[in-house]
Amino acid sequence: MTQKSTGRKRGRPRKTDAQRQAQVQGEVEAVPEEVPQIQEVPDGLDPGELYASEETKTLEIIFKGQKWVFKYKDLNWGDKNYCIDQAQMWEGQSFKFSVQKYYAIALTRMLVESPIRPITETTLQKLDRNVGERLIAIVPNPIEAPAELEAVKKV
Repeated sequence: MTQKSTGRKRGRPRKTDAQRQAQVQGEVEAVPEEVPQIQEVPDGLDPGELYASEETKTLEIIFKGQKWVFKYKDLNWGDKNYCIDQAQMWEGQSFKFSVQKYYAIALTRMLVESPIRPITETTLQKLDRNVGERLIAIVPNPIEAPAELEAVKKV
């Protein structure tokens, strides 16, 4: 049996001169990317710099037309882990983590001067929601992602 020719050419059709010229004009010359120079970081000399700051910070909250001043210290690594441990409860066959308990325990450890007396988990839970939101803004998240991961999330 012989196959009849359909008159069609096989393969990709050839480009016209206009198409070839448009392709050449659309090409961009590749420029080598500049690699940023990484500045060398000096070795640490004072091990005391590795410890958490004992600096007292101030948080001012304007609420109902009045200024409320809270003085606090940042949580160090050990205090943060303590707060995380205290916020876990054994329930059934697994651990449950209470975000509410974590923030309350962290604030009781962080606040050094406050218009709220005494600073307890119970008194903190009774605060107006807007005041509570401002206070928990100073508490580090229980699980913090590395800065590199945060940068990837923002892209």
